[in-house]
Amino acid sequence: MLATILSTIAVLSVFFVHPPEKMGWWTDARFGMFIHWDMSSLAGTEISWSRKGSKPLDIFGDPSGYVEDPVYDHLAEHFNPSRFDAEAWAKLAEDAGMKYVVFTAKHHGGFSMFRTAYSDYGILHTPFKRDVLKELVEALRRHHLKVGIYYSPRDWHNPDYGAADSSKYHAFLMGQLTELLTHYGKIDVMWFDSFGHGDSLKYWKADDMLALVRRLQPDIIVNNRSGSFAENVPELKGDFDTPEQRLGDFDNMRPWESCMTLVTVPDGGGWSYRSDGKVRPYAECIHALASCATGDGNLLLDVGPDSTGIIPADQSSRLREVGDWVKRYGRSIYGTRGGPYRNGPNGGSTFRGKTVYLHVFSWPGGELRLAPLKATVLSVRLVKGAKVEFMQSPDGLLIRVPEPARDPVDTVLELELNAPASDEMSGHQPLPSF
Repeated sequence: MLATILSTIAVLSVFFVHPPEKMGWWTDARFGMFIHWDMSSLAGTEISWSRKGSKPLDIFGDPSGYVEDPVYDHLAEHFNPSRFDAEAWAKLAEDAGMKYVVFTAKHHGGFSMFRTAYSDYGILHTPFKRDVLKELVEALRRHHLKVGIYYSPRDWHNPDYGAADSSKYHAFLMGQLTELLTHYGKIDVMWFDSFGHGDSLKYWKADDMLALVRRLQPDIIVNNRSGSFAENVPELKGDFDTPEQRLGDFDNMRPWESCMTLVTVPDGGGWSYRSDGKVRPYAECIHALASCATGDGNLLLDVGPDSTGIIPADQSSRLREVGDWVKRYGRSIYGTRGGPYRNGPNGGSTFRGKTVYLHVFSWPGGELRLAPLKATVLSVRLVKGAKVEFMQSPDGLLIRVPEPARDPVDTVLELELNAPASDEMSGHQPLPSF
């Protein structure tokens, strides 16, 4: 009996969350780039979801199977992104202050952006005929960026997907994952994308899929979308959560990453290149990054390259603006933890050791009133700036910064304490927001 129990624990341990040390680089990074790109960029419509054929139903019930889209499914025949430059993409991510990149190797539409022996519906069978993923991975490594691969277990182009007998599709999926995790060297993040009410254990055997990933890349970090959320199977929850198109709530117990588009569109998409897209304002991007870090999470900010392979100028310019901000204030983001104050609409805080960084978006009443700290505040200063006036009492901490010295987007203050900032939180719970 004991042997059976121990054996079961050994099998299930494959799926459990990595020890903290394996999440360390990811938690320290705080900021990554998401890239959604394939032949859909020719039409400038949403990747996968803009197929006009039979809208797959696996987020509501059973998959509907493959029905050809006379336009979308033939875009690949004309896809020739001759201006694609992996080095330029990697340099842009670096300039933006990002520490890792997650690229869509295969989205729901089934088009493979890598060399695969399991399908002719991919980049090697277009006029371009180059392995985009290989070139990008090599460029990312040259720029010391961590490598993430997005792969959708769903496939609206494969006729075996959703069949009563899932064995053929399972073999296809396992084959492609093996290619991705053995042909491109060390992969740091595996980003699956399944959600809704589909039966992932039936349609693509998510438990086997995740076990394969862990076996081929033991140090890899996997998100929480290898199986459908509704199944509520603990071993499929991966290493981190993925709130989408919204900022995650404060959570310093379970790692999380908000994935958000840099471009917004009326229908709520904007992951891939959209001709009707508008880039988010600078202030919104800064607040998103700071809010994720102060909430103890990461921000994965998405770009959509156009059909020539260029990340459009409005997107790249905004990212470089964010990068300029990160160069000034990066020490308040990288390698920090969220707290000791809870984040909120007016801002939040991060900390490292005895140093607390306050991110102040607005100043109600012209001053900042904070909940009392147990530690003594030794100094308060603007990051890379002068000391500012403060008053500490048993009732709280009062900070005043002259209006001309405030940043109109995010005033970043550095507080030095006489004790570790982590001691201010009780049971991992932060102090009230300001």
